[in-house]
Amino acid sequence: MNSNNNYNNDSSSEDDLQVYETLTKVAPPNELLPRKLTIDIDVKSLYPLKPLPQFCKTYMTFFEESLQRECSIPDIQVTDENRTLLDYYEENKQNLVYKRFDQLDLGKRTSNDRTYFASLLANFKRTQPRVFFRGEALFDQKLTPCPSDQIQFDSNFESGNLFCAFKKAENVYDLIIQNDINTRGNTQWFFFSITGAKAGQTIQFNILNHLKTGSLFNEGLQPAVYSVKENQLVGTEWCRDGFNISYFKSVFMKEYPLSLKKKYYQLRFHYTFKHEGDKVYFAHSFPYTYTNLLEFLNTLLEDQERNQYLSRKVLCTTLGGNTCEVLTITSNSLQKRAFRKGVVFLARQHPGEPQASYVMQGIIDFLTSNNPQAEYLRQNCIFKIFPMMNSDGVVNGNYRCGLEGSDLNRRWKKPNKYLHPSVYYAKKYIKGFSKERQILLVVDLHGHSRKQSSFVYGCAYSSQVKTIERVFALLMSKVNPFMDYSSCTFRVESAKDKTARIQLWRELKINWVYTYECSFYGQQKKHYQIKDYLNCGVSICNALSQIVKDTSKEFTNQANQPDIQQQMLEELGKMPQTDDQDIGSDSSQSEAELSDDELVQLFQPKTYSIKQKNLLKQQETNNKKKLQQPNSNLKSTIASQKASILQESPSKNSEQKPPMSSQKPKNPLYRIQAPLRVRQLDQVKQPETPLMVDKSVQTDDWMYRQWLIQMGKLKKQQEFQSFTPTRNIYKSSSQSVTRFIVKNSTMKNDRGRVDSISLMASGLQNKLISSSQQRQMMRYSGSNFMS
Repeated sequence: MNSNNNYNNDSSSEDDLQVYETLTKVAPPNELLPRKLTIDIDVKSLYPLKPLPQFCKTYMTFFEESLQRECSIPDIQVTDENRTLLDYYEENKQNLVYKRFDQLDLGKRTSNDRTYFASLLANFKRTQPRVFFRGEALFDQKLTPCPSDQIQFDSNFESGNLFCAFKKAENVYDLIIQNDINTRGNTQWFFFSITGAKAGQTIQFNILNHLKTGSLFNEGLQPAVYSVKENQLVGTEWCRDGFNISYFKSVFMKEYPLSLKKKYYQLRFHYTFKHEGDKVYFAHSFPYTYTNLLEFLNTLLEDQERNQYLSRKVLCTTLGGNTCEVLTITSNSLQKRAFRKGVVFLARQHPGEPQASYVMQGIIDFLTSNNPQAEYLRQNCIFKIFPMMNSDGVVNGNYRCGLEGSDLNRRWKKPNKYLHPSVYYAKKYIKGFSKERQILLVVDLHGHSRKQSSFVYGCAYSSQVKTIERVFALLMSKVNPFMDYSSCTFRVESAKDKTARIQLWRELKINWVYTYECSFYGQQKKHYQIKDYLNCGVSICNALSQIVKDTSKEFTNQANQPDIQQQMLEELGKMPQTDDQDIGSDSSQSEAELSDDELVQLFQPKTYSIKQKNLLKQQETNNKKKLQQPNSNLKSTIASQKASILQESPSKNSEQKPPMSSQKPKNPLYRIQAPLRVRQLDQVKQPETPLMVDKSVQTDDWMYRQWLIQMGKLKKQQEFQSFTPTRNIYKSSSQSVTRFIVKNSTMKNDRGRVDSISLMASGLQNKLISSSQQRQMMRYSGSNFMS
């Protein structure tokens, strides 16, 4: 099948190679201006954000506090009722201690049944996007003032997403995390801070509105914790802490839709504060913000040794105004440049998976180092790196989506230039890169919240274990102690057909296209540390260097070296057959996306899909009908008139015939001829004052008359079937059974004459046909040449 059928109109409107050459073209040097290597750190959010501490200056090992400590706080028993978060607020609004915006009226209900408790909608129809909450615009943000003797929550910083907090009891707090922007769900990532706690104070946190039905928190995963005072005293960075952790079904129903009665899931954990007046951050995993990326790139660009291998370009500007960077890493030498393989790395399509950025940082840091393996890769490969595809989602604290409210990793089949600019231009850039040189490997980095270890998703049509698509995955598991090959799957699922992995594999015909997943937890009940994620990136590069050496033997004098690919294939052949079932899939929840009638009110018309455009046309038609029907009496009169016609007019394709005169009809109006019946209906229904005619009634009446004509034709054809051959009468040829010759005549009683040239059926020539029958035959056979 031609792969061009998979391209959309926008994606094929421009030449891929031209876009690639435009983005990779080097501007001429200007000797008067000094070269600026660093990037301006300009993070744009939908609302003002506070700066975060300088996390992860050093990557030190830490001790996991995994001991099960007893907690004196009693569990609060709740009944399993069908309540929503809005009902919970009405019952506990006097206990509210924090809400992200001071202007939020959490008790307000919308006019329809779509009151999403923790959703913020961003309207992009104007130049500057405006944030709305249940129909009201937000202009400023302020923390809700809290008494000094209570702990204070905060999430108004980059990647923060705590929506509101309630004090349920002494040292017990219920938290609600914010939905992804322009969605009604996708709540799994959390990031907030607490100040004002006393040393030794133990607090129970209940996060009420998690999305997924299963979590690694029940298998030993602990929240990520950062203490500012602990860092100042002993230099401790992010660590895993917390105890009495459980993840279970919540009593609160989801708002979309209520009829399904699906429940949220709740995370409960305890934490004991160690210092007085400390500020402690809590997160699902070790955060990696957009600012962290820009600062890391600036350190590389300022390094005189590293920046000679690294160049950066702005791929595009995102919907929120941030930039999407594309990096190129290769050797400056022109030797064998035309024979260098292409390698592509992508990360952070899902903003709530920060471990992907740590793996990417390990890759970039290794490839720009003086390591001999890195030097070999730079001489034999050109690396195209997209370090943060969804910078808007990272900045605004989303878990899975961008500001347009959709999963970017489900938009690679037909990306929209305006709604998904990073995906649109990244796809064109990669396709243009593939026309310049052979792409050897594509890796899309992600995090997994329901499985341990690290593993890959690959593509393969065959279910056999001995395939070329599995070779590089097996090799990575050999050199990476954190990777488990038994957890890898190689399938092309219909639910993931629009992902980057499957679309690039299909369109570019690349064997090694993988989605690399790193667990939020770790391996064998042991937490991953930040340095472990960095080492995963280094291991990918080490495996790649072995493959590159294996594929470049024809250009070197290493023909006597063993074939790595052949060794991997032989080892794969010894493995047992697997069914490649992915038990813990992290596929997106489409039910959390807004409906089409909600999306068309948030974005410009150039971003609408065909379905959304048809929806707008239907709404405009309905509005015109309402304007043409000013009072209810008129509506009821036309509705009854329409119902009476519809009751008597069957479908056009229906084979039902009107009852014959010999039979007793169910409706006495059938005995009246069609024109007379319509006149009688008009006399009965027509009021004294003139009425506005409904177009739909006219259409139904016209369809009814057309139905009568068609039924008459069918009846006449059946009556003369024995006299008329069933072949085509329009073509005149010697091969036809019967040829009709129509001639004009001055006789009024005989307007046309049919001459029988040849009748194949025996006995038909002796049968006589009257002139009236001839006229009826010509009239109902669909002919249009009678005078």
